[in-house]
Amino acid sequence: MLETTVMLLIIAPIIFSLLFVAVPKSLYKVLAWAFFLVGVATSVMLVLDGTGKVEVAGSNFATFESIVLILEVLIILYIFYVSAKHKNWPTLALIAISTVLTAYSFMNIEKVESASFNIDQLSQVMILIVNIIGTAIILFATGYMDQYEEHRHLNRQKTFYFTMSFFLAAMNGLVMADTLGWLFLFWEITTLCSFVLISYNQDEEGINNGFRALALNLVGGIALSVGIIQLATNEISTLSGIGTYAGTNATAMAAVALPVALLCIGGFAKSAQMPFQSWLLGAMVAPTPVSALLHSSTMVNAGVFLIVKLVPAFAGTTLGTAIAIYGSFTFVMCSALALSQRNAKRVLAYSTIANLGLIIASAGIGTPLAVAAAIMLILFHAISKALLFLCTGEIEHTIGSRDIEDMSGLIKKAPLLTMLAALGMVSMLLPPFGVLLTKWVSMEAASSNPIVIVFLILGSALTTVYYAKWMGTILSSTMDKNAVHHTKPETYFPLTFLGLSIVATSILVFSIYDYFIKPQVEILLRTAPAISGEAGQFTSEIGAFAYAAIFIVLALAVLIYFAVRSMYTPRMSNYYMCGENNLERDGLMFRNGLCSYDKSSVSNIYLQDTFGENKLTTVGVVISILLIILALAGGML
Repeated sequence: MLETTVMLLIIAPIIFSLLFVAVPKSLYKVLAWAFFLVGVATSVMLVLDGTGKVEVAGSNFATFESIVLILEVLIILYIFYVSAKHKNWPTLALIAISTVLTAYSFMNIEKVESASFNIDQLSQVMILIVNIIGTAIILFATGYMDQYEEHRHLNRQKTFYFTMSFFLAAMNGLVMADTLGWLFLFWEITTLCSFVLISYNQDEEGINNGFRALALNLVGGIALSVGIIQLATNEISTLSGIGTYAGTNATAMAAVALPVALLCIGGFAKSAQMPFQSWLLGAMVAPTPVSALLHSSTMVNAGVFLIVKLVPAFAGTTLGTAIAIYGSFTFVMCSALALSQRNAKRVLAYSTIANLGLIIASAGIGTPLAVAAAIMLILFHAISKALLFLCTGEIEHTIGSRDIEDMSGLIKKAPLLTMLAALGMVSMLLPPFGVLLTKWVSMEAASSNPIVIVFLILGSALTTVYYAKWMGTILSSTMDKNAVHHTKPETYFPLTFLGLSIVATSILVFSIYDYFIKPQVEILLRTAPAISGEAGQFTSEIGAFAYAAIFIVLALAVLIYFAVRSMYTPRMSNYYMCGENNLERDGLMFRNGLCSYDKSSVSNIYLQDTFGENKLTTVGVVISILLIILALAGGML
């Protein structure tokens, strides 16, 4: 049964991608609903089937190997073609290097007689993320793309849905593949899909940003390829036996340290960590569903997924310490950069990079508690960030802007949308939601490393500031009249579903931990995490965390609000604006000291002179490169 489900998870999205090409646009919504139901069913089936390995051998293996080779050649030829067509010489040079490495691998690496898919608890978590959140995003797109294309005079939805669906198939293969050669193929397919979707608008800005993403991910792919060539093993799962948290088997760990460091660099690039962050920021020119699918909840998670899988090979080593410092530095630096942004998508982009850095830092720490936090954060962050990206896209359609300052008073124009967006923000920075809980656990695990713990504390504080001021803006009341906001089921079902998923996963955090996290940490580190507790409590060195009581109090607060809100009628009065109010023209206009009319405005402070991109980006890139060199040095020591 497990073998059937594994094959279905790869084949079903490919079938849907072909159906999106074959059927007329009028059937896209029906197809998207069907895809969502199939995605939920197949991912749940995989969890119910349990863990295990699926071996592919004999004639089936030969067939799959031929398909792998053909697809690798096609990917190389396509990238050569588009690079030459657009005269993008850096990308052309990178794909030439990648081609040489691929040919070397094919001719020199020892041939194997079988390959395998390894389904462990981390793979199950990723499959749930990809197939439930991913298909929900595609469903959202059916209510989004018509208006998006109308404004830009495009008609490319067949390409859009084909690529989005095919991407899900590649992600499913990537998180299940145990054979490194097959993982590399799926890795490159996600890179190619990202390029197609980022350059979707086919304008100069989109194409340039698409090539930036392609080039930087090719750099990561080259590092990954060199690491695979150098490794003595062909399967990721064998790395689990190389080292343990206790630090035994040091000789075996030292032998693979350098190639593992190279594999981690591939993960850094895929997760858009500094100095590779510019591709993710440039990807924000793509349609919002692309941002939500590829660049918040799935593709960037491929990088941190690989790094967590590699934990046994660097836990407790110099390399692990370097990775922890590198990830925590990215966390604090990108949190600071997010503080200076008014563009909501750029805030989310920097927040995504920062939180992925936190996951990498936790993996680098390498203790059972830290690794447990890393895996939990992958899940909680994916749900919250997907909701926030989709809400931002819908807000842009509602008010015609993604500038945070233009969202003032959104609660009056689109109350449901505002509450869902606020829920996404609250889940990122307040208890009792899972993201904050895992941040606490990460900081506890980092307490023995003064550099990492300081970075994590500063980054968490900055995160609170930029989300709090954004949330305050959308929940503020203005004198604007209510706007007519039309809700569509295919738009608001995914948003509501993701919002409920945030609440459900936070309530069920202990069950999730017991079923998925604890067994996975035991597999990776051959030891149990230092977390225990009774139902409804989180017990570790940080003390008891009474989850059930907090959720009961929150539920009562919501019920009380709805029960008494009709008893109070807010009264609006004109503002006194230190000048002569012009009540005839507009209550928000006043005549200033120079006898000219101004419109009053209130805005957040963005501290561009302190945290602006022009101030911090260069410094961040230089330091991050030095930290990567330090990680490579740790791999060679």
